[in-house]
Amino acid sequence: MGAAVDCEAIGSGLFAQPVNSLTSLALVVAGALVVARARDWWVGMALAATGVGSFLFHGPLAPGGEWIHDVTLAWLILVVGMKSRGWEQRYGAIGLAAIGPIFLIAPDLADPFTAALVIVTLLILVSDRRDFDTVGPIALLASSAIVGRLGSSGGAWCDPDSLLQTHGLWHLGAAAAVAWWTLRRDRPLADRTGI
Repeated sequence: MGAAVDCEAIGSGLFAQPVNSLTSLALVVAGALVVARARDWWVGMALAATGVGSFLFHGPLAPGGEWIHDVTLAWLILVVGMKSRGWEQRYGAIGLAAIGPIFLIAPDLADPFTAALVIVTLLILVSDRRDFDTVGPIALLASSAIVGRLGSSGGAWCDPDSLLQTHGLWHLGAAAAVAWWTLRRDRPLADRTGI
């Protein structure tokens, strides 16, 4: 499908889609914050890897960029689901090692596989906790996804030449939602008054 489905006009150079590539870096920043503040290496690295993959996909349109984008996004979702169960340290690397070849051999499986991972991960998260620090990030993620879809190519809000790119808002919302969930999830309920 390529970056063209994300509405923003495609130019050339390091920032072929300037808004979408620059907002991808929010995922890298969120990943660094998660590692620094929560000492959560797995979620932080998956967030940062997703940002790098997204940047390669939207920025220089690197060969293999779409594969890296898809693999790292699916890995992030998998790691978040595993984190909720405490499995990320044991299976995080195995998950990445499995997703990469699957998406390489069958790239058409990337979207349905990732959608299924999202559903399973959301079910895991809400089965564990239904507090504000779980439901809030999920609501932010869902609203960002809806806005992103409305602004995708052919969508009602798509304007390829605008500086307001809804896919970029999706990047920002996803980075904030995962960081919020990670930074707050391990705190006891009584301590959840501020970051």
